[in-house]
Amino acid sequence: MPGQSGALVQELRTFLAHREVVGGFLLVTMLFFSALAFTVLENAMSVIFFHRVAIKRRHFLVSAVMPYLFVLVLGFGLLIVTLVASLLQFVGTRSITFLGRAHSLDQLSAVLLYGVGVTGEVLLLSAIYLVMPVGRLSLRHALIGGATATFLWEITRHILVWYYTTMSQIQVVYGSLTTSVAILLSVEIGALVLLLGAQVIAEYERIGHEPVEAAGQPLRTEGPR
Repeated sequence: MPGQSGALVQELRTFLAHREVVGGFLLVTMLFFSALAFTVLENAMSVIFFHRVAIKRRHFLVSAVMPYLFVLVLGFGLLIVTLVASLLQFVGTRSITFLGRAHSLDQLSAVLLYGVGVTGEVLLLSAIYLVMPVGRLSLRHALIGGATATFLWEITRHILVWYYTTMSQIQVVYGSLTTSVAILLSVEIGALVLLLGAQVIAEYERIGHEPVEAAGQPLRTEGPR
């Protein structure tokens, strides 16, 4: 969440510290609305990939189970990324000696951390594009969509951070609701970027599959008889 990661992590830390207050009803509610979010995304994907839906439809049981399996795989992937990021942060605290001079590795660590984050983002979006559309999607098209969405999101993220820190009066207007409003705005923009990446994939799929209109017959005139 651009510009709001610190506040969001603090809220998650508070939630985990008091997780015993989460009852069974709240747990079921969270699972229901989480699955509903995947359903909305799947429906949006079906509109973009309408040429696939017209040929093959997904069984409703698959749509019901897919969100939970995908979240498990996603959690495993985030765990790996977290371990790699922790290792790179540790490297940033070290230094190397070259020609008698000590050189800190913090800049190298920062570059590698950003690269790992961007790579993980591309893989995450590509995984969404592989799972959500009906039918089998080629890995190349999924990576194209993931790279496109990542590029657009990185530009948007830097613009949002700059806006929040320089021009925005969001804290004055919303007060304690600032984090919630900023997160909702970020989610809205992120959803648009995600759908734009899917649209890029759909256009690539249609290239070479849709029939090209036949060229019109040239106009002929008869000569004098």
